[in-house]
Amino acid sequence: MYEKMIKHLTTYKNTKISLGLLEAWADPQMTYVDFHHTLQVLQDNQILIPVRNHGTNGKNPPLPLTFRIRKAIITEPIKQDIKTSQLRFHPSIRLDSYFRSSQSKWTKDLPYIENVHDYLTHHGIPQEEATAPERSFHITGDEKWIDEKGGRKLLETIGVWERLKIATMPDPLMFAINPRKIQENQNLHRHLVVENKTTYYAILPILQWLPYTTLIYGAGWKVVSGIGNLPGQLGVGEEVSHHFEYFGDLDHEGLAIWYSLYQKCKAVPATALYCTLLQCEPSVGKREQRIKKEAIKSFAAFFSAEEKLHIPSILEKGEYLPQEAITAEALRDRLLGIAGGSGEEK
Repeated sequence: MYEKMIKHLTTYKNTKISLGLLEAWADPQMTYVDFHHTLQVLQDNQILIPVRNHGTNGKNPPLPLTFRIRKAIITEPIKQDIKTSQLRFHPSIRLDSYFRSSQSKWTKDLPYIENVHDYLTHHGIPQEEATAPERSFHITGDEKWIDEKGGRKLLETIGVWERLKIATMPDPLMFAINPRKIQENQNLHRHLVVENKTTYYAILPILQWLPYTTLIYGAGWKVVSGIGNLPGQLGVGEEVSHHFEYFGDLDHEGLAIWYSLYQKCKAVPATALYCTLLQCEPSVGKREQRIKKEAIKSFAAFFSAEEKLHIPSILEKGEYLPQEAITAEALRDRLLGIAGGSGEEK
């Protein structure tokens, strides 16, 4: 009961409190003797100070009708925790504002501050700009944390927002246009997004024979922020629909990028290309990447039963498959074969 009272008193905004409110906070099954004992301990610890001229409740033993709350006594353990944390955290992190905040806010924010500390300790102050989803994923494993879950406010509170070089305006998308497709008066445009530059240039020479209106160079996480610019950059009306297929590295970060696009614009994996990639020999490495289990599960759902087992198996062993594992010639042959099978001119 004592801890429950402390929790209520910590968030209570006034400096005085009535006995009636303290009774309302108490367990309904609690006896008066136990309630009196709890309040006596709070008085002994100098947390509650009786207001003598307000009288008592007249019971035996009596209790004051009003108390003053010594907030400094309540918050002292929190302040000590903040001071200790400041000493061990990265020097760029400032915790001053938490001395004026509630314990609940400190407790809620602390795990994220730990994440920021770990990121800065292992990677240092970034030298180049990154998108909010990219920086967010690398710090917390959740690409939406900065933009949608209060991450920016926390980063500003601890004084590192500017130092993390987070791009607030997305770069324009980088893409090539298929002249045959853009000239057609169609209500649906298909787009192929590739994560890496090497793959983009491997596909570019055959774009005119493929069923895609554009070939988009994703540049890692940049595509997540910039994908909303596509209709405007392409110059098509809002009534036109867009279908996105994505092909990236088969590693934790590549799947996290795809999953973010999947949530944002329903991008599906370019399954035929990934199936070709799965036939290649995996590489070992990238063990420090954050794991996003929901991304792996959602991605694997697009594949056959055998591939659903194979994909997580590769990642669990600490292996990965870069896009470049497929040669440019094999990549072009695969895409032209798909286009031919779907009736596209070659």
